[in-house]
Amino acid sequence: MTGPYEPTPPDDAASALQTLQSLPSLEDTQRQVQAVMDDVKSAAAQFVPAITWISPHAGSGLGCQKPYEQTEGKGYILPDEIAVDVPVSEEQWSQIQDAAKKAAVSLEANEIQVMQNQPGFHDVGFYGPAGLFIKVAYHGNLVVSGYTGCRLPHEKN
Repeated sequence: MTGPYEPTPPDDAASALQTLQSLPSLEDTQRQVQAVMDDVKSAAAQFVPAITWISPHAGSGLGCQKPYEQTEGKGYILPDEIAVDVPVSEEQWSQIQDAAKKAAVSLEANEIQVMQNQPGFHDVGFYGPAGLFIKVAYHGNLVVSGYTGCRLPHEKN
């Protein structure tokens, strides 16, 4: 029996490694993603003054998926930041989403994917190089999430 998928061809794997070598290290990217998440939280606090944030779980590391699976790259999902039971109007949501979009640009997270966009139920992601993302969501709770995407650890970069 073979694996669940064919490995990345050697030329593509070499190109994927070059891409990772051109990006900031895992550790630097983790700090950058956290800074953007903090910017989004600060902006949300301007639009929804009574907001209080919690982080109910720790972050977690991951291996990288195709085409980066043959590199020494790693990814890190930062702890979600959650404002529980906070009322957010559609106007406030629009302001928070705009702030997230502007903050995500600093990470080159320019690809926008809207998973949900209904009154009171929103889920939007801003995606960048090698899987990096910032997400904001609202459905009674306001959530800010981040992932470094695949990056080489500092000692491997």
